[in-house]
Parts: sequence; structure tokens; C-alpha cells
Amino acid sequence: MVTRTSKKQAEIIIEKSMAALGLRQNMRTNPKIIQEVLNEMKLDDFRTTYPPMQKFFAGVISKPQSLGSMFENIKQGITTKHPAIVEFAKAALTKDWFKGSEHVDRAAHVTFILEAMTVAMCNNHNFFVEAQEHLRSKERLYGLDSRHIFGAFRRVLSVTHNLFQVLKIMSVDPLMIYFRIKRGLNKSQLDKRNLNYLEYKLLCSTNKKGWGHILELLRINIYEAGITEYEKGFKTNSICAFELNEDITRNPPLAEFKKESVLPDNATDKFYRSVVSKNNLFPTFAVSQQWASLYVTWNMAFILSDLDELDLLFPKLLIPSLINAKSENAGGVRIISLWLSINNFFFRKCDRTRNVQGPKHKEEMARVWAKINKKYAFDLAKRKTHEDSKELMAHYGRVFSRPVYHLFKLLISFFR
Repeated sequence: MVTRTSKKQAEIIIEKSMAALGLRQNMRTNPKIIQEVLNEMKLDDFRTTYPPMQKFFAGVISKPQSLGSMFENIKQGITTKHPAIVEFAKAALTKDWFKGSEHVDRAAHVTFILEAMTVAMCNNHNFFVEAQEHLRSKERLYGLDSRHIFGAFRRVLSVTHNLFQVLKIMSVDPLMIYFRIKRGLNKSQLDKRNLNYLEYKLLCSTNKKGWGHILELLRINIYEAGITEYEKGFKTNSICAFELNEDITRNPPLAEFKKESVLPDNATDKFYRSVVSKNNLFPTFAVSQQWASLYVTWNMAFILSDLDELDLLFPKLLIPSLINAKSENAGGVRIISLWLSINNFFFRKCDRTRNVQGPKHKEEMARVWAKINKKYAFDLAKRKTHEDSKELMAHYGRVFSRPVYHLFKLLISFFR
């Protein structure tokens, strides 16, 4: 049964968690670490025409920047929107799992850069295009040309040696292209020679079917992670993946481009004010806050259980513009932060500059987190898909008794 922690108690838990991790409210960035992060992300030679980001890059490499506002916004997002994270943090404090380290410190710097990049890409189309063009050119230097699907597949597989990671990296580019074109160009301006099959399929569909394809890609993205969990014996968390897909299958969210600024709730930092644009178009998905919260906490537990390089992958979910987002904006923000993060992940794997393993008790931590997440999956099922826990588990058992078969069904539906 889900029990809610009071806001005051939640704030105390998150504050204690941050202290245990060595993250202080008065913490400032180290320009040397910032430069290392920019180098690794292949942004050290990125030149933009967008004034807010010109000022941002000049500032972060020249002098320390305060992290207090970012930490406060993350804390606010977790305590008001993500009760399962609070519950896990409470358990982790009890078991003394949280420890400070150079990797945690570096993750804070990655989060700082990733937040600025994500917010700017969400709120300014020209910057979105500049950043995308710059990083795609870097991908090609590393042998990854997304215009050629099979060659890109082979290249990513040769670097990661992990089919799930290949599928994850390959599945996000088409969504980024879709967002770019729909925000800035009409269909008649497309050049098929610069698009791969998936990108062209998304863009040449009708608006309704185009959104349908995006939801299908999202379901495939979630389901393939759920299968990975299931096959590796991390079955409890895969129940969450199943329920996330059940909800958006039975209750397809209204999806549309809206004119709005995309900022964390109650954002006060002057950087956020500098990127506000009245005519900004952004893709919104009208999912419930309960769905968005379950997605974030499910994905965090999955990352902890299955992946390394946590200093790159946790920030994509903890940036203020996602952890403290309006639920309808969370999907679009997540795609952009994911794209930036998996590029960073790919570049690190290619460069082999570092390999950050998870914490000592990561498997035990992930299993405790999964049990917490399962309660919230059951709660979502009861409220949104109208299944009690027994019905949900029976349905889950039928689907995951043949997980690969059901994945192929999703793939066939997408390509049909």
C-alpha cells in the first residue's frame, strides 16, 4: 500500500540524502571539472549564436558557479512530485548506502551542464538545431552516421557490445529529427536523402498517425528495457515497465505542439528567464503526474541495476527541467535530455577515458527500489487502468511469458 510522506518529512529526507552524498547547498562548480565535462560531451568547441548560451559557456569555464538554485529545484521536484524517490532515499539512509565520492561531485557538474543544454534546446528552436548539428557531426567523426541505419547499428554494437544500449541509442535520433522538423519546417521541405527510414516514416505520416508512431516508439523503448530487466532476473521492476505501457495503451495521451516556455515549476534563476520565448513550440504529451513519476523512478532503478556510467545517466532524470517539470512537458524534456546523455555515453565508450561503476551495494539497492516502485505501479493500475494487483499480475504474467514475441508485435505494428 502506498503511504505518503509529509512535505516537511520529505524535505528532511532529501536534505539528509544530499548531505550524505557530499552535496552542499553552498556548493559551487569547479571550472576545471566543467571543462573536462564539456570536452567529454564534445561541447568544448561548440559555438552558438544564441546569446543566453554564449553567456553561459563563457561564465562556466571562467569562474565557479553556484549550484544552490539547481539543488533547491531538484529537491522541490522530488518532494512534491516523486514520492517513490523519497521512500527509497529514506531506506538508503537507514542502510547507510549514500556516500560522497568524486563521481557524485562530477555528476553534479554534468547535471549543471545538461540542464542548461536541455532547457535551451527546449525553448529555442535555432539553438536546438545548432546543438543537434554539432553533435551529429561529432557522431560521424566517431563512425556513427544515423542516416545509414545498418552501418550505425554495427558501429554502436562494436562499441557497447550491448543490444539494449544499441536500440536505445538508435531509437532516440528519429524523435529528435521529428521534433526539429515539426518545430521549424513543413513536410514539403524534407530532403529524404538526409533521413533514415525511421525518421522519414515518422515525418511523412499524417499528424495523427505520426503521434501514434511516437507513442509506439515510446512503448517499444519502455518494453525493451522491461525485457532486459525480466531476462536478468530483475522482474519486480519490469512490472512497472508493463504498467507504464498499459496506461498509455489504454489511455493514449493527447499529444500536440504547444506555444509555451518549458521551465521547471517555480523556477526563479535568471538563466531560466533569459531563455523564455513567447512563440516557442514544444511537443506535449498529456500523461498524468502519477505516470510521469512512475516512469522516472522505474527508470532510475533500471539504470542502477543494469548500467554503469551512472554519473552520466542519473543526471538525465534529475535535471530540474525534468524532475520538476509539468507532467505534460516531461516526455519532450526527457527525449532531449536522453539524446544528450546517450551521446555523452557513446563518446565516453569510444574514448575509453573512464568507466564509472555503480555503488558497492547496487544490486541490493536496486531490488529495494524495485519493491517500492511496484507499490506505485499497482496504485497507477488501480487508478488509471482499473486493475487490482491480482489482475495486473495475471496480465503481466501472460505478456512476459513470451516477452520477445510481444516485442516483435510492437515492432510490426510500428513498421506496418
